Amino acid sequence: MLFTSAARRLNSISPSYSRGGLELISRPAISGRPSISLLFVHGINVGAWVWEDHFLDYFAKVGFNAHAVSLRGHGRSWGSEHIREWTLADYVDDLVEATGRIEGALVLVGHSLGGAVVQKFVQGGGRAAGMALMASVPPWGLAPSAFRMATRSPQMLTVLLEMSSGHRPPADKGLLRRMLFTPDTPDIELDRFLLRVGPESPKLKLQLQGWPPLAPSPWLAPKVFVLGAADDAIVPIDEVWRTGLYYGCLPELVPGLGHMVMSGPRWRASAVRLEKWLKAKFM
Repeated sequence: MLFTSAARRLNSISPSYSRGGLELISRPAISGRPSISLLFVHGINVGAWVWEDHFLDYFAKVGFNAHAVSLRGHGRSWGSEHIREWTLADYVDDLVEATGRIEGALVLVGHSLGGAVVQKFVQGGGRAAGMALMASVPPWGLAPSAFRMATRSPQMLTVLLEMSSGHRPPADKGLLRRMLFTPDTPDIELDRFLLRVGPESPKLKLQLQGWPPLAPSPWLAPKVFVLGAADDAIVPIDEVWRTGLYYGCLPELVPGLGHMVMSGPRWRASAVRLEKWLKAKFM
């Protein structure tokens, strides 16, 4: 049975919970009859809006029904007042609900935290024809990456922890570019990002370190795509390679791209690689 403990707890936390409480942004395929639909799942501090700027329209134009969900407490979904209480199981419950709204074969695309949610969903028996992990939390969690950042870039780790605790992101845009984006990301895009980020659950942050295990057994996983960014300060290249090794696939490594692979002036480089995999496997 999929995760139900969080769902049973909902009534005691928020009686306003309803099937319509999650934000789901959708773009139907522009042409043809797509064999699959895509559901994009965001990372920490953000919402479905990170996919709306570029990816949803792009994938609708190339022949897919494209959807993006805001997990509870994020974007325009319910639950922001209880953000400190949510756990990985709660976010998986949201994915159960979101996938229930979409008919037919479905590929789940998870970025960062979203990759952990997707893997945990599949681990629990969730429906997916494939999963695409983009700059994702590795199957064993973020503890090795966090330790490396603590020793090599303690300032970045401190800022990330402050951001996810609800403090305002750094005014130092140079640092923000090095942490999440690319050197050529324009100020206007950084300003929009800074205005929209929000806090994250401290319980969730602990779980993302890798205990309890969050990944399905590789032989039980659906078709898997792994993409990493060469300039990612959060999920380094060697962790991307090991994720690919775990799932038995060759990862795609995109040069000149930071952690926010769907944003900035170079977003198309990751979109094209995902499109190529999707069409090779499902069309």
